[in-house]
Amino acid sequence: MSGRLAGYAAEIERYLRGATGVKREELDDDKSATSARREASEFQAMKSYERTGGGGRLGQGHAGSMVSGGKNPPRSSPGGRGAAGSSMSSRAPTSTASASSPKAASVPIMVYGATLAGFRPEEEEEDWKRRGGGGGGRGAGRPGGTGRAARAAYQARAVAARAGYAAGAQPAVFKVMPNPPSTREAAARLLNYIGKRDDEKGEKHDIEIFDEDGQVLATGGARKAFLETFCKTFEPPLENTNFTEVRFQLAGEVTDAALSEALNKAFGAKPFLYAQDGQAVEVYAHTDERAGPLAKVLAGGRENSRSKALDKIEARLSEAMGAAGVVAKAEVTAAVSREPKAKYFLQKFIRTHSQVRHANGEPVPGVKNATKAAASVYEQWRPQFSGRERRNAYHLLFSARAGTDANAVMAAARAVLEERAPGYKFVLAHHKDTKHVHIHAMVQARSADGERLKFYKPDLAAWRETFAEKARENGIAMVATRRMDHAMTRPFTKEHAGAYSRAQSDPRYQVSARTIERVEAKRQRRLDQQSLVVNGDAIAAAWQKTVTTMRTAGVVGQALTAAESIGNNFLRFRRDRTGEGQPGLAADQSGQKSFLSHPGMRELNILIGDLDMAQTPLEMRRQMARVNQALDNMRETLPPAHQGQFEQYREEVNDKMHDRLARLQFERQQQRRGGGSGEPIPEREARGRDLPTRDDPRQPEEPRTGTEQQKARAKQKDANKQKTQQAEEQDRKTQRSNDNDYER
Repeated sequence: MSGRLAGYAAEIERYLRGATGVKREELDDDKSATSARREASEFQAMKSYERTGGGGRLGQGHAGSMVSGGKNPPRSSPGGRGAAGSSMSSRAPTSTASASSPKAASVPIMVYGATLAGFRPEEEEEDWKRRGGGGGGRGAGRPGGTGRAARAAYQARAVAARAGYAAGAQPAVFKVMPNPPSTREAAARLLNYIGKRDDEKGEKHDIEIFDEDGQVLATGGARKAFLETFCKTFEPPLENTNFTEVRFQLAGEVTDAALSEALNKAFGAKPFLYAQDGQAVEVYAHTDERAGPLAKVLAGGRENSRSKALDKIEARLSEAMGAAGVVAKAEVTAAVSREPKAKYFLQKFIRTHSQVRHANGEPVPGVKNATKAAASVYEQWRPQFSGRERRNAYHLLFSARAGTDANAVMAAARAVLEERAPGYKFVLAHHKDTKHVHIHAMVQARSADGERLKFYKPDLAAWRETFAEKARENGIAMVATRRMDHAMTRPFTKEHAGAYSRAQSDPRYQVSARTIERVEAKRQRRLDQQSLVVNGDAIAAAWQKTVTTMRTAGVVGQALTAAESIGNNFLRFRRDRTGEGQPGLAADQSGQKSFLSHPGMRELNILIGDLDMAQTPLEMRRQMARVNQALDNMRETLPPAHQGQFEQYREEVNDKMHDRLARLQFERQQQRRGGGSGEPIPEREARGRDLPTRDDPRQPEEPRTGTEQQKARAKQKDANKQKTQQAEEQDRKTQRSNDNDYER
């Protein structure tokens, strides 16, 4: 096998023996494979590729990924130097297209194509049915739609990507950088960052920037003109018009001065009105909280699973009042998020309550004319409203290993943007100040037609797959694998890197041990021990499926040997952790037994992985029911000592599933409104949307046996059925009223 893959397999083996800190670079110089075996492997891969017809597409709706071998000539990048206004072409052929020779680069591409063509979707479908997946679902027969075709395409690309990686292909790296430009000034700063680099003397100088038309922006005037057109789609910040009504129930007599002081400490610098009626105090206040989700929770009732957001707000306000010397219990009674509703509720508040006062304790004048008084108060408050910036542009990064042809990477990045973001203006530039090849891009978040560019988690996976596909078309051996396929550690952020660097240079700067471990583990390319403990069997099963498909496709040689070695090492790790290959509970890092290696974790991990295939809220709800059923089955077989940790894990899984469901609901609503140009909601905001109820974490119970277990399962099944009916009914109510704000 190749040196890199031999190192990967050897690292897993050393990890099994306890040497977890070994660096992957130390293993990349494996010279065990002779040149004769390498030539034989390449010859066998080419023959296998020819037998499969050159890769092609795996039917319409199955693979969906064109493989480029010797039939399609690779394309070069818009590389050549020229003056401003000179055009460039991304279609010209190039002679060098990879870090090594074209022949060496073609082998992983051929292995990818042969495995993709040899994938058997009917076998995967049978396995899906055995695990309770049912039929194809809605839209299964539509090309490129949901159901069986989409699932087969996803599985085929994943298997082929692992096979290509085993043959020596590099994984695709695509990132959406943090802190995107939201104003014209921020876009100008980013354009300056993309288009300037340090020379040998450390002085800044302009580098080539290419726009979406292939023009070189070589002068300041050309870049300024581009920025003018680029920022035409920018939208101003959104004004924060979120308001809440809160009722405080006082525990005793409080003076007017003490009450005013306590309310000001509870609401901070936010403007508010209040009115006291005996022991009850009503407050209408501006807030930084997202009032729309709060209104939906209030409309659904306190039994809604998302009522925790209200509980936290009320607890915080009650605590702040208590700290100011006033004992009171807070209750949020209403929330509005649009300016017309906010003005209406303010007018209603002034008309309903007597002796309405400002935050400073002064009475509101002109309360007899509530409409005029509310308009005056709102205009006084307006300068204090904070704004929320829109996402007007994205900063993207395409990366490849050191030694990869930069022109080919540039051509691939351009092709990705042309396919995934048609109609959006963008610029590209190659930064040469690092060992690896990386291409920076700045692209509009909104096209001239008003369509928004979205980057949810499925979108990121699709962009990465497209990048790998375009890279292969340009002769680069690249595949879109997942981090879990390699059991790699999590990447660190820019903030992690900055904190780590400051701690290294300044001993006075404190940084957590977790941050240090995360940065060092990723830079040293260590394996993730937690991933191996939790998902070792699932990773091994995925590699076993890859090996089977490769054999079916006729792929032999070093690629097959590497894939088998990786899968076998994961299986060996699983046996070592569970003890002599028998199913059981593995020990965690502290030496205590854990639920993570329960025999049911394999099925559970597969079900959780299948959640990404759900394309409609109904499909997502069904898959969520399967996951919760698997969780219930696991819980009944766990000892009491593991129940607490298991319930925490269950809560995290349910949070992620509800986030995914909320995004699907939002996208469905946008489609029904006939647009898609609405402001996308981030994941944390999605958590506040109207969602089906789910049980709160339950306390550990004593294990049950025999008849009690059967009764418990039947009871749980009835409860799940009832929850599903309630969730569907709530979903229908939400669909009917999605254009209106709930008032109370």
